[in-house]
Order: sequence, then structure tokens, then C-alpha cells
Amino acid sequence: MSFSEKCANFIVKKREKIGLGFLLMLIVSLFLSFFVEINYDLSKYLPDWSLTEQGIHKMEETFGYPGTARVMIKNVTMGEALNYKNQIEEISGVDRVSFHTGENGAFAPNYMEGKTEDLDYKDGNALFHIVFVNGDSDLKTKAAVQEIEDLLGDKAVYAGLAVQSKTVEEQVSGQMGFILGLGITFIFLILLLMTNSYGEPILFLLTILVAVGLNRGTNVFLGKVSFITNNVAAILQIAVSMDYAIFLLHSFELGLSKGMEKEKALSFAVGKSLNTILASSLTTVGGFLALCAMQFGIGMDMGLVLAKGVVLSLLTVIFFMPALLLRMWNFVEKTRHKSFLPSFRSLSNLAYHVSPLVLVLTLLLAFPLNIMQGMNNFRFSSSAVVMGEGTKISEMAEEIDSVFGEENLLIAIYPSGRNDMESALGGTLKSLPFVKSVQSLSTALPEGVPEFMTPKSSLDLVRKDGYSRMVITLNLPGESEASYKAVNTVRQILKDYTGSDSYLVGDTTATMDMENILRSDNARVNTISLIIIFLVVMFSFKSALYAFVAMVPIEMAIMTNMSFSYLEGSQMIFIGFVVVSSIQLGATVDYAILALDHFKEEREKKERKEAISAAIRKSLSSLLVSGSILTVVGYVIYFISSVPAIGQLGKLIGRGALCSLFYVVFLLPGLLRVLDKALIRKEKIKELVKEKREKLKESEEIQEKQEVQEIQEKKTT
Repeated sequence: MSFSEKCANFIVKKREKIGLGFLLMLIVSLFLSFFVEINYDLSKYLPDWSLTEQGIHKMEETFGYPGTARVMIKNVTMGEALNYKNQIEEISGVDRVSFHTGENGAFAPNYMEGKTEDLDYKDGNALFHIVFVNGDSDLKTKAAVQEIEDLLGDKAVYAGLAVQSKTVEEQVSGQMGFILGLGITFIFLILLLMTNSYGEPILFLLTILVAVGLNRGTNVFLGKVSFITNNVAAILQIAVSMDYAIFLLHSFELGLSKGMEKEKALSFAVGKSLNTILASSLTTVGGFLALCAMQFGIGMDMGLVLAKGVVLSLLTVIFFMPALLLRMWNFVEKTRHKSFLPSFRSLSNLAYHVSPLVLVLTLLLAFPLNIMQGMNNFRFSSSAVVMGEGTKISEMAEEIDSVFGEENLLIAIYPSGRNDMESALGGTLKSLPFVKSVQSLSTALPEGVPEFMTPKSSLDLVRKDGYSRMVITLNLPGESEASYKAVNTVRQILKDYTGSDSYLVGDTTATMDMENILRSDNARVNTISLIIIFLVVMFSFKSALYAFVAMVPIEMAIMTNMSFSYLEGSQMIFIGFVVVSSIQLGATVDYAILALDHFKEEREKKERKEAISAAIRKSLSSLLVSGSILTVVGYVIYFISSVPAIGQLGKLIGRGALCSLFYVVFLLPGLLRVLDKALIRKEKIKELVKEKREKLKESEEIQEKQEVQEIQEKKTT
């Protein structure tokens, strides 16, 4: 008895205890899921060696890293604005409020020195710059933002990182349950149409939902999970692992059709599924784990959660589903119905006949598609992840910018020195056309007032532990070529005045680092995922040629998917571009593997044309289940999520599944037609080698027996 058979017998024999154990683990996991911390600050995923992250570390350990926001109150008098300013300053969690009125040449306390035309009161609109005690994503900061919103209501519009963090958290937490619920509903309807029993979809969903619960709870051991991962992981886990449950049930039904008793058929099904599901899951896990090679930390975050989800789905199907299957079997049998699916004979024949044309078009389009996918209008900033056309956050920020102009904060940290040097640095920076204002100790101190007369609480904001801090406001957007040039100019001036031990931190510096890191991550992740999945498929088929045939349709699907974004003229968030390529490759290469499995089996007994058509026909029902589920799940995320990065991720996943389905059905037959002789020759060579080995082994055994016989005869003599 093989190892897999022994495992299968043990699982079936102990199924009730194992099932109870899974339910207990599920209860614990659901409890732990309440303690999983969600991270909404993507800058925390920058590697430690990046310039921005080094600056953030230095600022946090010296001055702290407070959250910021801009609030514009509409249709107020100057007196009303000052009254609101005082009320906001009294809110717990607010450190200070800056309001540059310019009246009589005076400046409101704690505001940056600016150019005379840059006032914070224009046409009845008042602009407050708010600094919080804690960081943008801190609970106290979010509570303070909420109090400000309660105080001002619709009289004001809000912008800034603290507002973004709070708004995104509200949107994500409110939409995640709806996305999951709607996704499960559509998956249930798809399964109803594509299975032969009304009970089967319930069986499959109950099994995979247990795995989803286990995955969510075990995220607590990873520390924090990004809001992007947390929002899409559960529904993607259901979509990519549903096949495992379907395969176990079909194997069980196969065992019953052979006349086995239920328990024997279940042991047969578990044993058969162990190897098949494990081989199938390896490609998906490999694609997800390739994300861990990203230098940008969200890759590790998403890769581990998705890969862990697939592994837990596999374990749940193998260990938990057997007990559930036997308990529900009578219900499944009672709710049998006729198949709603056609035979697919016409479609498989069509696929065979048009495949040469698709192959020629593929050869012609491969290079242009590869060029187009790299020409997408990419966005790299954290703001682009949460702000997009039509979102409330973007509309409010644009309204403020339309009145007071764009603002882009940079914070410079450098060794404390002479006030005259700092004053000269500030003067040089203020003379630049793209600098709106500058704040430092030398600019904040009135002329003739010595430093020792400044209260310590105020002094610690700009000078502490041998370092000084300067706030520089640019009149440029956070992400643009002009902003990048401006940052490089400011960085060089800073080093010229203060030396190499200086740091520059801001949204634009983080965006520049993210762009450099993510572009290199893209090449790294694509290469690693291709190598991993190629090797898995090659070892599975014991053929590099089969692996090549499996990979080509999926790679074409990925390029086509990304090229659609270019043709649409839409902006693509680069994080999604990097992540989706790996997800699509890992999740849909199984489509090609399944078709190749059937082809290999059919080719042993049929001619090329019949074998290819039969392979596509036998694969189509499974391909349509997997492809339609992943497509629907992706588009549910796209249509429901108001967070641009999450919505775009869903769209790319859904469209990618459709592209993969198309190329496997219509391109793969063309590849098989061309490479059939090589594949068959390879199989024949393998058979000849196998026969030679067997004959050699037989001859060696015969020779060994003869030698033993001769020795025995000599002893007898």
C-alpha cells in the first residue's frame, strides 16, 4: 500500500475527529481575526535602505512623525474662521493649527513663513493646516479627524494623509463584507449552473469558507496586513481553490461508479486527490510566493497571505471535506438535476479549426503587445492607490487646490548648526519658483529674539538631539516629472549647506523611491514566477516542451490583459501591474495544464485532430467553472470597491481570467498541432528508454538467477 493510500485510509477512518478539530480551529481563527492589524500606510512597505525610509526613521526617532491634514471652510468671515481655528486646537489629538491671514502684515501663530501672495483666506474661504499629535493612521488621529468633521460638517472640505487614511479605512471596512457576500452569491449561481446537484455548491462553499476563516485568523501571526491584501485575499482564495473541492467530489463519484462502498470510494477519492490537488496547487502557490521577492514589502504581505490561503484550502479539502461530504451525501443525491451545460463538441471543433489563425495572430501581435503593456500610464504614489477620478477624497482635494493651489510638503532633517547658515538655506529655498513656503527655527524666530527665549515645547518641534527640521512646501503635485526635478534640486541644496548627513522626506520622495523599487520588482517577480511555474509544470509532465506549451498561452493572456489598459488610456497603479501578473500566471496556468493532461491521455488512443478536440471538449466544463468564477470575482471587486488600487486589481484579475481562458481554448490547439510530432516523438523516446531499461533489468535478473543456479550446482557437486 502506497503512502498516499495509507494517508487516505487514516483520514477517512478518523474523519469525524479531524472534522471536529477543524471546526475548533475555525472558531479560534475567527476569534483571532478580530486582532489582525490592518495597515493603511503604504510608505511603511519601503525597504530600510531607501532614502525616504531612512529619513522617516531619523525623523521618528528624533521628532516623531505627526499626521497632517488640510481643511478648507467655505463662506466664512475672518472672525468665524479664527473662532473655528481655536475650537479645532482644543480637540484632543490636535497639536497645532496654522492659519496665515496676512492681515496687516501679521501671521497667525505657528505658521510657516511664506510668500506674500500665499494667503490662507481668499474669497470667503479659510484654509487650515492641521498637525496632529500622532501619525496619520493612528486611532487618536482618526478620532480627531472625526471630531473636526462633526464640528464643521458640510461647511468644509478635507484633504491630507490623515483624512485619506480615515476615509479609506471606512470605505474598505464597509465594502469588504459586501464584496465577499456578493462574490459568494455569484459563485453559488455559477456552481448551480455548472454542477449536477443543487447540494454540490453548498458543499463546495462550506468547505472553502472554512479555509477562508482559517486563513483570516492566522494572519494575526504575520503582524500587520495591508488593507489591499485584507480586502481581496478572501474572495481570491475562494476563486482559485474551488477546483480542489470539485475534484475530490468527482473522484468520490468515480469510486462509487466502480462499485465501491462509500467509505472505500472516499478513501479512493482522497488518495487520488492528494497527488493531483498538490500538483495543481504548486503552480498557484509558486506564483503567489514569487511576490515575496519584491523589495517593496506589500509583495511579501500579499504573497504570504494568498499562498497560505491556497495551502489551507488544500488541507481543508483533504482533511475536513471527507467528513462533510459523507454527512451531506444524501442531500446531494436528493437534489440531482440534469446538466445545464452543452456537450461543447461544436466549440471544441471550432477551437481546433480557428487555432492556426489564432497562432498566426499571436506571432504577429506578441511583440506589439509586449511594447504596449510597458507603455501604460503608470502611477506610483500612495495617493494614487486611494485617490482616483470620481472618489470623494480626490474631489475634495481638487476643490481646495482650485482655491489655494497645490501643496506638496517636504521635511528636511539635518545636523543643527548656526542660525545664519539655516537662514541662508531657507532664503535659497524660498527663492526657488516652485517653493511656496519654508518653516524652520531661524524663519520662525522674530528678528532680535534669542533662541533661549523660545518655549522648549516649541523648540523641540524644530531642533532636538543635535538635528534640526525644516518644512518646505512646494506648489507642485505629489507625482510629476516637475516634482521629481524639484525634489532633486532641494536635496542637492540641502547637502550643499548641511553635508551628507541630511534627509528629505515627503510624498514625492516616497513616490520616487517606490517607482525605482517597483520597476525593478516587476522584472524580478516576473522572472521568478516564470522559473518556478515552468519547473513545476516541467517536473509534472517530465517534459520541458510541455511546460513551454503550457506557459505560452498564459503569457500571451497577461500581455493582452495589460495592453487593454493602454488602449483604454487609463492610468494604471503600478503595484497592481506587478501583483496581477503573478496572480494571473499562478491562478490560470492550471487551465493549460488541465488541457494538456487530457491531450496526453487522448493522444495515446486517437489521431491528432480527434485528440486535440477531445482534450478541449473534456476540459471546457472545468475551465468555464474556474474561469467564470475568477472573472466574476474580479469584476465584483472592480464595480464595488471605491478604492482605486483595489478596484483596478479586481478589473485586471477578472479580465486576465477571460484572456487566459480564450488563449487556452483557441491558441493551445494551434500549438499542439504544430508541436504534436515533437511531443509524440518525445513520448515514444521515453517509452523506448523505459522498454530498454525493463529489458536490461530482466536480462540482469536472468543472469543473476543463472549465476545463483551455477553456484548451487557447484555446491551440490
